[in-house]
Amino acid sequence: MPLADKEYPMTNLLKRFACILFFILGLCQTDLPAHAHSLPTNPGEIRIVTSEFAPLSYSETGVTKGFCTEIVQGIVAELGVSASISVHPWARAYQIALKQKNTLIYTIARTPEREPLFQWVGVLISGTSYLFSLKNSQIRLSSYGQANGYKIGAARNDARSKHLMEKGVDHLDIVATPQMNAIKLINRRIDLWVEDELVAAHTLKRLGYQPFDTIQKVFPLDFKLFGYLAFSLETDKQLVIAFKTALEKIIANGTYDKIKTKYL
Repeated sequence: MPLADKEYPMTNLLKRFACILFFILGLCQTDLPAHAHSLPTNPGEIRIVTSEFAPLSYSETGVTKGFCTEIVQGIVAELGVSASISVHPWARAYQIALKQKNTLIYTIARTPEREPLFQWVGVLISGTSYLFSLKNSQIRLSSYGQANGYKIGAARNDARSKHLMEKGVDHLDIVATPQMNAIKLINRRIDLWVEDELVAAHTLKRLGYQPFDTIQKVFPLDFKLFGYLAFSLETDKQLVIAFKTALEKIIANGTYDKIKTKYL
């Protein structure tokens, strides 16, 4: 039998194997996120809003900075989209993101009431919140109910404020920014300040105070607050998925931890 005839079955087998291999590879590719980094044809400019919540987000000499800001900037760079970040009082930022198309807001708590109001991208950070008093204060609390005898500084439209009210604590002094609460506490215009531990420390440092020499933890809030990235409802879902995919990539490739180490 000619040699070519002997090799034909093996050649045919190799061809079949190659076809099967290409088919399998095709299946593997279809298992990847269909919208990975896929943007709408004309996404337009994306508006990004945040608030003074240092060190997560804050403005300094007209430049928006902070841990979460750098994560968001990393996502924007990864996608190569046009986006502007602006800092507003929290209530204003919230209303903008609630009503305007192609608007991204950070860092926002994901509560049951807010769940249907936004398209949620992912978690940027999680933290623990406390009721703080001035250092060496005689205030001692073992329950939420005991806080009602004190004037408490809180932020407008903040999840911590709502949490306290749900626990029956209603003597809240509502202001727009953490800095205002810190100043009020230092000047003894409020007795307690409800805030994230990291934010409280950074806010005092920016005001020229050493946090551990200025305030003390009086009472821990019994809920974990997660800071999210979210889009307005009128935003193209494809854009939302693209941001979600880019955030996941930044977490996976170590960029997130590198930025976190820088700030925390």
